[in-house]
Amino acid sequence: MLRRMVLLAIAMTGTCYTLQAQTIDDALRFSTSAPAGTARAQSVGGALGSLGGEVSSIYVNPASTGFFRTSDFSFTLGFQQADNKGTYLGTTGSDSKGNLNISNATLIFGGKRKKPGSKWENFSFALGFNRTANYNERVYYTGTNSNSSLSLNYYLQADAAGITSPDAQLGGDQTIGSLAHGAVLAYQTYLIDYVQNTGETAKFYSAAEATDNSVKVRQENMLNTGGSANDISFDFGANYNNMLYLGGSVNIPTVHYTRDKTWRETNVNTVAANLNDFSVTEHLTTDGNGINVKLGAIVKPVKPLSLGVAFHSPSWIWFTDNYQTDMTTNTKTQGSVSFSSIDTNNGDQDQSKYMVRTPWKGVLSATYLFSPSADTRKPTGFLTFDYEYTDYASMKMRFNNDPVYDKQDNDLRNNAIKSTYQAASNIRVGGELKLHVIALRLGYALYGNPYKNSSLDATRHYYTGGIGYRNRGFYADLGLVLGETKRQEIAYAIEPNTQGYLTPAPATIKGNTTNVLATFGWKF
Repeated sequence: MLRRMVLLAIAMTGTCYTLQAQTIDDALRFSTSAPAGTARAQSVGGALGSLGGEVSSIYVNPASTGFFRTSDFSFTLGFQQADNKGTYLGTTGSDSKGNLNISNATLIFGGKRKKPGSKWENFSFALGFNRTANYNERVYYTGTNSNSSLSLNYYLQADAAGITSPDAQLGGDQTIGSLAHGAVLAYQTYLIDYVQNTGETAKFYSAAEATDNSVKVRQENMLNTGGSANDISFDFGANYNNMLYLGGSVNIPTVHYTRDKTWRETNVNTVAANLNDFSVTEHLTTDGNGINVKLGAIVKPVKPLSLGVAFHSPSWIWFTDNYQTDMTTNTKTQGSVSFSSIDTNNGDQDQSKYMVRTPWKGVLSATYLFSPSADTRKPTGFLTFDYEYTDYASMKMRFNNDPVYDKQDNDLRNNAIKSTYQAASNIRVGGELKLHVIALRLGYALYGNPYKNSSLDATRHYYTGGIGYRNRGFYADLGLVLGETKRQEIAYAIEPNTQGYLTPAPATIKGNTTNVLATFGWKF
């Protein structure tokens, strides 16, 4: 149990606040998706695995491409408002962020029967862009901590490194690289200092520690993230006798992610301590490109019913991170002093290269059409359902930075992945009622908890709805998606110590997202 909690702390602790810029939390982030596609697709909860005739279905089950005998082009604009409430050490804070984006653009080349009398009705192709994740959000939480300070980690790291010459090893010409984003910053800004006896290693202490070794600080976390994950998709689909549809796709996932994360502490101890306040800010930019394939089939045993199955291979995505950490400390004896990790790196940011293998997925789907009729004046509709199985424990990370340490980094992260994550079931359901040229839609999606530890509930709920218009080859749709998320974050994990300092309880972050979408399309 203790080993699992240590690995969990590695997974969820803020990145440059410890030793490495990449944690298994990054693997989960880049492996997680939400309802995506056109306004119509998201209005029915993203349940698209057997819904032929909807352009976004090709991203869930490429066999849907075979339903198109005419060509189709559509694009979707979206606006997301993300609101978060963070509760930490009994105190609640909040923040929000809005973002306008292009959610989807798809071009389908409908195929026609090539040979008279052939049961292969058509072969169709598609090219599309689909946003699978939106990373734009702000998170804020604050609380008063009487058991520890992040500053303690910096001197505990320095102690563990056996520093004998602080001026040279913590910012000088012998700087220890593993401390560049932690103890070096703290030492250069006087957040930590040392005492040293001749011939012995230095003994460090924190400016947050009072004369009686007590600590009491008000802690604040401010997170601002941006970017998105997208798929560029090349699809092929075939229709056999209007009963069996087969398809496949090659997809290029692209990721752009930015994060500015600031941790601030203010001394509120009534016992004298040298610290007034300090803040440490991590700036991270991540870019990645990869590849995956999808295969699918849809069968219509009877005209109103469609049954689908799809397999999504893992995505292999190669990432490059550029990052730096800045610190400003205000003490009673030295005033305000700032230092950055680039000050010991010739003015350049640090860089890390690594690969993430995302989970594979399996999708089972069913769609039932009500009153299918060629007479569009009669009410029609459908109910559609997807079950998706995602094995988060199968994620992998591979580093390509330093042959001496890459294997150690790989083993640490991948063992933590196996100990922390599990397979999860995702359920999507939706329906549409069409009245001549107007359609009304509702849906719901449930994304299961990826964590083995049931106390870390990251289950996500999405409630969806929308309205659409279709007439003479033109269509326009409006959609609304309301999301509810809940996650926990360990602000930092205290290094092993003999003073009794403790890792703070996790912060609970409750998120609500509102997505408004508009799709415009033409059949030709």
